Amino acid sequence: MASPSHQLLLTATMDLDQASSWRKYLGKASALFCLLAFLSILDGLIAKFREPVNVFQVLAGEEVEVNGPLPENIKDTGALTYVSDVRGLALAFETIHSGYFLGGNMWRGRLQTSRGLPPGKYTVSVRPKDYPPEKPGYDLRVVVYPDPWSRQASSRSLIKRYTGSSPYLAAAIFLPLIGATMGLVYLLSRRIESLQAARGLVEIYHVARQEGRYLVAFGLGTRHGVGLGDTVAVLDPEGHYVGTAQVEKSSPGDSVASAILDLDIRPGYFVSRGLP
Repeated sequence: MASPSHQLLLTATMDLDQASSWRKYLGKASALFCLLAFLSILDGLIAKFREPVNVFQVLAGEEVEVNGPLPENIKDTGALTYVSDVRGLALAFETIHSGYFLGGNMWRGRLQTSRGLPPGKYTVSVRPKDYPPEKPGYDLRVVVYPDPWSRQASSRSLIKRYTGSSPYLAAAIFLPLIGATMGLVYLLSRRIESLQAARGLVEIYHVARQEGRYLVAFGLGTRHGVGLGDTVAVLDPEGHYVGTAQVEKSSPGDSVASAILDLDIRPGYFVSRGLP
């Protein structure tokens, strides 16, 4: 025949099945959203590293921001020029600036494509005006696509290739879902603890060895009818009686009790207000 403590645990478990199930499912959903957000960011980073920084994918008629490195002695965009291997590509230099990550001298400008530019791969070479002809400049590789779908199909990002959306936008969409599910898990956990405490049965959340004894902390306090000097029962996760512990400290919502080291007590075991 089951002990009263064992029966109490079974009754509480049955009463808390719905809340526990929801917490489990929401916890798995939160973990899944975290994984999807991570994979989305990873997809974007891999695509960025696989695509050379000097390659620009455009449609005819578009204008894109471009930049490139410069020798340190160049201080003004007026000292720069460019050569394109096709008519219909124009580069307007805007400013000289320092690199964002590694420093160094860089130029920034806007690459303009004409509407009649045929699809294909082109090169725009940027160089200081005083460079000798044999000295190479900085080449921009421009890929012109016939339509948005062909450009999307060539994307290095799997998410962008198949959905047309930025992988970072996909990651951002998952963030509120992660926050909502984690918040609900927290609220359900508090609800479960409250229901357990009302029945005089709670989980041990901390176990420490000290001076030849166990000190166990749990969420039953004076407002639950547990006070200094009281004896409580310790149960394993299956509801089997393990032994007793005596309350040494008690607050309105929590208590600390001591038990002998001969008992096998771990976090995740239960404390019951009633003895078997």
